[in-house]
Amino acid sequence: MRRLGRVLVTGADGFLGSHLVPLLESRGADVIQGLRNGGGGAGVVPFDLRARADVEAALRSARPDLIVNLAAIADPGAAQADPELAYDVNVLGQLRLIRAVLQITPHARLVTLGSAYQYGVPDSDQPVTEDAPFRPNSVYATTKAAADLQALQYHLSDGLDVIRLRLFNLIGPGRSADYFPARQVRRMAKILDHDADATLVTFSLAGAIDFVDVRDACTAIVAVLERGVDGAAYNVARGRAVPLREVIQRLIAVAGCDARIDEAPQAASGRRTTSISGDASRLRRDTGWEPRVSLDDSLRDALELEREALRRASPSVR
Repeated sequence: MRRLGRVLVTGADGFLGSHLVPLLESRGADVIQGLRNGGGGAGVVPFDLRARADVEAALRSARPDLIVNLAAIADPGAAQADPELAYDVNVLGQLRLIRAVLQITPHARLVTLGSAYQYGVPDSDQPVTEDAPFRPNSVYATTKAAADLQALQYHLSDGLDVIRLRLFNLIGPGRSADYFPARQVRRMAKILDHDADATLVTFSLAGAIDFVDVRDACTAIVAVLERGVDGAAYNVARGRAVPLREVIQRLIAVAGCDARIDEAPQAASGRRTTSISGDASRLRRDTGWEPRVSLDDSLRDALELEREALRRASPSVR
């Protein structure tokens, strides 16, 4: 098992990074945060995947043993709206990072973050394995598929120590309202604490998705840093596609509020209606990882965090 030494986490101020950094520190890691707007203070290095000199300087400064690349255009809608930026960051940006790693810290382990979107629409309702073909049907999905293959190529051609994680849809406290169901969670907090109209507005609830709590995703990252097989790809999934309508119904249930659902007919930008779940048996076998946080607990914790934020912003809120 690898020791967690110096770990560079790029994009550390995002949703996943805000949970991963404290977990790594609790495990004894010396964490260096790579931030696009970082001022270079203690434990922080400026980092922008679009600038090769910036990437190289960050690696020379941090000299990490392990790297987790969370920096990305991660919103499918944003990728669809600006494909050039999405490709520059998610594909060419990762290329700049890989080449810098091989030049400056060739023995460092790199963990890249892919997505269930890479698989597109599966052939069956069985959980997809890592051997399933890529069928990307959006800009975001294609950039993630390309970055995954790019990382594999450099492992095979140059011996890059890389592990490719494919995260299924993340959920949990702190998720941006740009993502389902965080917008509905925020609305529910307002319903409960502001006596707002008890209506949850949502894009189409057609389809079903395998949801993984962000804290379980973080333990998966730590697991592959320590015990993952060099060059491997791993799904991070629970193994069940939850109907989107069921997710909203569970939110209403955990809130104890009889809210009404107002569903639009169209899907959100950059997303396609599908039903997909992932097979994470390879990750379990190689690392012993298991998901621990239930859907209800994810929703409950996310809702409580939103309610706390509302109370801080409006002290008079009950």
